[in-house]
Amino acid sequence: MIPSLCSRVGVSTGSGRLEDAFPFATSRDIQWLELACQETENQPHTFDRNRIATVRSLMDDSGIRGVVHSASSVNAAEIVPGVRAAAEEYLDSFVQLTHDLGCETLIVHAGFYFSLDLDERLDALRTTLENSVRRAEKLGVTLTLENMNVLPESAEIRYLGCTADEVLAILDAIGSPNLTSCVDVGHAHLLTGGAVPFIERLAGRIGHVQLTDNDGVIDDHLALGDGTLDLPSIFAALDAAGYAGPIAIELSDRAALARSLDHLGF
Repeated sequence: MIPSLCSRVGVSTGSGRLEDAFPFATSRDIQWLELACQETENQPHTFDRNRIATVRSLMDDSGIRGVVHSASSVNAAEIVPGVRAAAEEYLDSFVQLTHDLGCETLIVHAGFYFSLDLDERLDALRTTLENSVRRAEKLGVTLTLENMNVLPESAEIRYLGCTADEVLAILDAIGSPNLTSCVDVGHAHLLTGGAVPFIERLAGRIGHVQLTDNDGVIDDHLALGDGTLDLPSIFAALDAAGYAGPIAIELSDRAALARSLDHLGF
């Protein structure tokens, strides 16, 4: 265990209202929460002034800091003009919510494409992210791009931003310090060579880390210790990469979260 990790391990608020996760977090002395605002109950439109004030009070009273997770189901690489504008507006609502909640980091996704329209999708993604990063810069928010899981060859769609090279290409195309990489360790574990080379390639550009286990074949979000992830090697790679930020266990089930924390010795 890296000594500094004790103050950096966080958990996702999971399914349901994010406010309900605070008692569990405080009971385990967790100092970071990944606010699962991709969940129906926590979408940006569900937050009025009173709810924003409530969540901020919960964070202030507990000393817990938050990272906001946006929805990957809305395609940031949308190419239909009217739909693309709506997707950008939707992403901007997450940027605003992150600011309103007093958080500094928003997890975003590169979207998805069909096999015949990759170049057009990448152009649309660049436009969407450039515009969102510009707005985020004004609000003091940093976007962090989550690497997605590689889908089977037989799948009709593909996620953008799965490999280290793909993530780096997107970051370089935007060229802003307000866009970093969110390393989803479970997703990277599915790649040839696993998560350690992925982390090494992104050294110096990591803004957040998500952690779940799997068998190296399917991204089934297992509790830590239930899959084949080599956690000591992962933590050593993150340390060598100079990453000193939060590492959030991204599981919805509280029992699985508890087992994961136990596995880490918390």
